Amino acid sequence: MPDGINLKKLLISFFLFFSTIGVFVYCFKNGRLVKEIPKNARWVLIFLLGYSGIVILRSFSFSIQDWVTNFGNVYMALAWFTPIFIIVGQKIENWNILFRVIFFMIKLMIISLFFLPFYVGGKLNTEWTWLIRSVVFLLIIGIKRFKFSKRLLIIVGVFIYIIIAIQTQQRLEFIYLAIIAFLLLIDKLKEFKIKRSLYKLFIFGFLILVFLIFTYGYDNINLLINKVVEFKDTRTFLFTELSSELNTIEKLFGRGSLGKYHSDYFERTIAYYESIGAKDWLADDPDRITIEVGFLQMILKGGFLLFGLNLLLMVYSIYLALFKSRNKFIRRLGIFILAITVLSIISFRPAFTPTFILLWVSIGTVLNRSNRNLNDKEIYKLIKELN
Repeated sequence: MPDGINLKKLLISFFLFFSTIGVFVYCFKNGRLVKEIPKNARWVLIFLLGYSGIVILRSFSFSIQDWVTNFGNVYMALAWFTPIFIIVGQKIENWNILFRVIFFMIKLMIISLFFLPFYVGGKLNTEWTWLIRSVVFLLIIGIKRFKFSKRLLIIVGVFIYIIIAIQTQQRLEFIYLAIIAFLLLIDKLKEFKIKRSLYKLFIFGFLILVFLIFTYGYDNINLLINKVVEFKDTRTFLFTELSSELNTIEKLFGRGSLGKYHSDYFERTIAYYESIGAKDWLADDPDRITIEVGFLQMILKGGFLLFGLNLLLMVYSIYLALFKSRNKFIRRLGIFILAITVLSIISFRPAFTPTFILLWVSIGTVLNRSNRNLNDKEIYKLIKELN
């Protein structure tokens, strides 16, 4: 086999490939459902899916290694096809299947926890959070909506989630929980006008922050915040390096799904550890194929065009969910979408993982006007898992 390819990678690639084929077959058969999406959003979705295809095709090669990387790495080609799950979200009844899958993932993590004491690899890989993070989604929907046995599963799942977050040393998971708690507190307010005003303030503040980051500069924003609150910054160099690496055309259209950028920081870090004779220290390759920040990953692969298309659908669905819905379920989906969108400033790079599959199914459900027009009684009658 070529260098870098093994049986494990090939099996993962085939599994992901056939999973994607299954999704495409379903979406092709049910493509007509997108008629319930507002016309402007529908055109943005079509453009996004078409452009995502171009992003992937730009990395086409005859190298087996490239194919395995492109279709066997959850951050590469398949990450840009996840918006197609919007079609899955059109049928509200599909949430019954999704909730059953989430509870199955929690059960898997409970079983996996028994093997944790035998893990000898040091810090756990972040992949451990991919399955269990979905428990937070259940908290957003509302633990009281589920049967007693499933409530117990959710509570156990939350404890496992916290343990995994500690073991993987992921501060992001606690920031995620804090943002969700804050947004749910707003949602619990009885005064409707105050609730709407706080949501508007939060969303407007986020959009202003995104604008300032890509105009005034992340490093300058970071300096201003540090004057008020000191915190450990691990993101400024990522924004700085990517910005200096890409030329004007690349900033607009990116470098394709296998696009890389060179990191001076990691090059210097590796050189330093080599100079002191540290042999067991593992570092990222200076020529990096992925970047930890969600919005930067979009720009690296597809430029500001890909970033803009994703952001348009995210923000529009947040607006519809929080301000144009008649039921609580859709509003809670809006809170989930808002939290993921906000955290994409510092993390949550797009990936073919449960988090982003749930994200785009949620966006699809929100964009469907029929779903938004249902009242609580009607929607819970269709989603039997919430009864």
